[in-house]
Amino acid sequence: ASQAGLEILQAGGNAVDAAVATAFAVGVCEPNLSGIGGCGMMNIYLADNHEYEILEYMETVPVAVEPGWYNPETDSATAKNAAVPGQVAGLLTALEKYGTMTPEEVMAPAIKLAREGFPIEERLANAIMDSFDMISANEEAAAIYTNDGLPYATGDLFKNEPLADTLEAIAKGGIEEFYTGELAQKMVDGLQANGSLMAMEDLATYTVAEREPIRTEYYGYEVVTVPPPSNGGDWLLEMLNIMEEKDISQYDPSTLEYQYIFNEACRIGLVDSYTYIGDPAFYDLPVEEMISDEFAAERAALIDMDNMQAMESVPLSDLPVTKLEPTAEESQHTTHIAVIDQYGNIVSTTNTLGNGWGCKFMAPGLGFFYNSHIGNLDHENPDSPDYVMPGKRVRSTISPSLVLQDGNPIMAVGSPGSLAIPPAVATIINNVLLYGMNVQQAINEPRAMAINRSGMDSPARVSIEQPRFDPDLVAQMEGIGYEMKDVGEYNMAVGGIAAIYLDRDNGIFYAGADPRRGYKALAY
Repeated sequence: ASQAGLEILQAGGNAVDAAVATAFAVGVCEPNLSGIGGCGMMNIYLADNHEYEILEYMETVPVAVEPGWYNPETDSATAKNAAVPGQVAGLLTALEKYGTMTPEEVMAPAIKLAREGFPIEERLANAIMDSFDMISANEEAAAIYTNDGLPYATGDLFKNEPLADTLEAIAKGGIEEFYTGELAQKMVDGLQANGSLMAMEDLATYTVAEREPIRTEYYGYEVVTVPPPSNGGDWLLEMLNIMEEKDISQYDPSTLEYQYIFNEACRIGLVDSYTYIGDPAFYDLPVEEMISDEFAAERAALIDMDNMQAMESVPLSDLPVTKLEPTAEESQHTTHIAVIDQYGNIVSTTNTLGNGWGCKFMAPGLGFFYNSHIGNLDHENPDSPDYVMPGKRVRSTISPSLVLQDGNPIMAVGSPGSLAIPPAVATIINNVLLYGMNVQQAINEPRAMAINRSGMDSPARVSIEQPRFDPDLVAQMEGIGYEMKDVGEYNMAVGGIAAIYLDRDNGIFYAGADPRRGYKALAY
């Protein structure tokens, strides 16, 4: 899939052209993780006018969905879990506004991959094997994702001709074909026949939102990331602010002090982001307060360096969240792409289906799976800013980010991984900016992160690549109250970073790709 973006750059395309081409190609090569049935966000730097643009194309709740209709216990692996897909509108809007090529040109590599096939990689073969019962039980899925009824093996030629046909229809008919045309009708017919309430009106009224980025200063650099309905951007910035408030740079990552500050800051950011963030069209959200130095100082006071002990529970703050009358505003399983072009434009974009294989429902005859983002919403607490409402945009932790030095971007970074996304991005930012690692070293370093959402109270559970950590440090962390969840040596449970770094002094671009995810960094 990375090759698709490289070909576009070599043909004279810009970073947006290449990012769009890569995103469509990734949906072919990693259909269990992202694709046209999903959503995403794109963080764009335009060199000509030195501007930063956020395109947000998260899914929306069908207007017929009411609280109580969806049952999280029984409906997660059904068509009822599919929200209105946003990726096609998002990618093609980015292309139209900021790209230089046509949909036919940038989608050609993805169409070719789907129609002519590609040698299946180990991760996709394993994902098919892990979900073989689900795939085999679905006639549509079995026809594509089994090899005459048997699991695909690594290296087998894999084709998805129904998806190739769908992508060709989108390339020719654009946004209109996917959201109002014959393709849209096929989607609605298939979804409704399987219990969904999605209607043609839901697709026809879907729009991409252009949003202002949020940002903070961090040790003399500026970090620019995505606003709500992502709750990953504010989590990341709050976490960075808390770490700087405690001056984490004085401690090496191999020390207990570093791990204590990092993981408590992570836990605080997690709790605050899930408490206060939802769709900004429905709520007046306290984002500016959450990413302020004053709030960081208040929350950092919970981290006691003189008596290091993991909090049994993270106390809630008392920030205001005001419910709005909905306006007419365009109301662990993701992929991240980072691209820089010869003109200096930079794109950092994350796309997702939600859960692996999304809601496990494949569009009949169309070759792709739908997202699982109705299940992302809060279905129990009417006071939550993420409570399910008709037309609402779903929340996600995706946080494609840019790092600036003296006002100029020097790094684009992001990750898949649900709750692992903000701390994974924060880890790479620390490793590069504070500890002088090159971008690939920063990615390869072992990770530990307290991301146990169900354990907001207790225990403080840390997902850790334990075989790569000093046993004495692990014992020290356990001694102050952390429970270890060993995920092995290299595991995408702690993120899968894609990043680029620009050494402006020497005019050199560096690309880094995470071995945990099988990512590839290509350049020319």
